Amino acid sequence: MSTADDREEALKLFKQYRPDIVLTDITMPKMTGLELAQEIRKISKETKIIAVTAHSEKEKLLEALKLNMVNYILKSVERKELKESIDIAIETLKTPNKSFIQLTKSSYFNFDTSEYFRDSMLVTLSSSEQKLLALLCFSVNKKLSSFDIFVEVWEDKEYSSDSIRTLVKNLRKKLPKDSLVNIYGGFYKLQI
Repeated sequence: MSTADDREEALKLFKQYRPDIVLTDITMPKMTGLELAQEIRKISKETKIIAVTAHSEKEKLLEALKLNMVNYILKSVERKELKESIDIAIETLKTPNKSFIQLTKSSYFNFDTSEYFRDSMLVTLSSSEQKLLALLCFSVNKKLSSFDIFVEVWEDKEYSSDSIRTLVKNLRKKLPKDSLVNIYGGFYKLQI
């Protein structure tokens, strides 16, 4: 468990450790807990967030609901209420989430946004690379033919195996080492 004194430190720790559950105070130096939650949501829709506050402002409560927080607890926090919130967060973690796929400990692909993150940094992908990575992630550990890839990525062009090889080569440079493999006969597979 890690703690932070302000928003910058909290965000840095979040990016470094990618915790499943975040407990934040609404009132923090340099940024509110709601603003921190907004930054976390840009990175992860799955992280469970619990907010603690001394104020029961309707405006802040509505914002917390929009950010899909597990709970919004008023101070002084009772141990039982905090435990119940954490138990709910843990229980919802057990529900599999299909909005992203973890490729390595430090890299993942978000299906909702078609974004690929490595070491907490957004990796720029062309639209063709996004389509290919989404297809590979959807079919992880299954081999895909060059033709199937071509149809999915360029539905309105004429088939070209050279285009696929070039696209795969470019995407491979951005992925974890040895994760995108060639299989004899013009097949490719993302293995994690």
